[in-house]
Amino acid sequence: MSNARTVAGLVTIAVLVAIPFCLGNYGYFIMASVMIYAMVALSLNVLIGMGGQISIGHAGFWALGAYGSALAVSKLGLPFVAGIVVGGGVAAIFGVLVALPALRVQGHYLAIATLGFALFVQQVLFEWEWLTGGRQGLFVSRPMVFGYELASDFSYYYVLLAIFMLFAWIVGNFAKSHTGRSLMALRMSTVAAECCGICRPRHIIIAFAVSAFFTGVSGALYGHLLGHLSTETFSLATSLSFLSMAVIGGLHSRAGALLGGFYLALAPEILREFKDAQMVLYGILLILCVQFLPGGLISLGAFVCSLVRRKPYGTP
Repeated sequence: MSNARTVAGLVTIAVLVAIPFCLGNYGYFIMASVMIYAMVALSLNVLIGMGGQISIGHAGFWALGAYGSALAVSKLGLPFVAGIVVGGGVAAIFGVLVALPALRVQGHYLAIATLGFALFVQQVLFEWEWLTGGRQGLFVSRPMVFGYELASDFSYYYVLLAIFMLFAWIVGNFAKSHTGRSLMALRMSTVAAECCGICRPRHIIIAFAVSAFFTGVSGALYGHLLGHLSTETFSLATSLSFLSMAVIGGLHSRAGALLGGFYLALAPEILREFKDAQMVLYGILLILCVQFLPGGLISLGAFVCSLVRRKPYGTP
């Protein structure tokens, strides 16, 4: 099984490396968006898949990372890499603050709390016009790595791919660590986990901080991809799209996070001709996925195999 996973991983990497050579300029942008969205899906895998903590406010962390990095680069003159770290760090700090209500509330109460956080961040960024540009937005420079400007989305895509692979490796090792296993134990049974000596507050705070950091870095990278930030980008609809992406891709798999990134980047392009009916189709796709593929798109192969192996009615 491990050898099969290794081969599948290598094939996936090879495909991701080769895909841009078959695309044009707009295709480069779409593939770069896939990597950025997949990082957010990884962050939700940590928070929801491992920790069992619901969040519909990740657009707030995304916005903090984007604006934090943009201001660090434009106002403070920090290099691109340092700005990305600053964006992730700012989001992680607020992730710890958001985790505090999670220590007392769960389920839909926590979802409402994270929703309030996302709306608060969007409104503050909009009103803080002298710093963030308000309704006019904020321009972000193209990324520079080791003095080389990544002027095209083609070259930027490979930077994003490398960062996604790094995050995927970190999440995989985090899941195998004592902290990751403790989070999964808390998700399955809080009482049983605490009886075994697992400190729930500490682990919940770690889950929120790690998830917010990944999301903040993704937001920072997204800002440099677009070249311009607007508070309208970080709305409630964005948070709901992130949650849908994680569920449809697969909450318990790094490959599922990648599939979720493809879904969120490609679905608007595929459904663009349906115009006003797009949201209806999104809802139908989500319902079908939850009903028939509760494990996400990553479980599609197992679902098909189960159908093939099922004997027709009346056969011995």
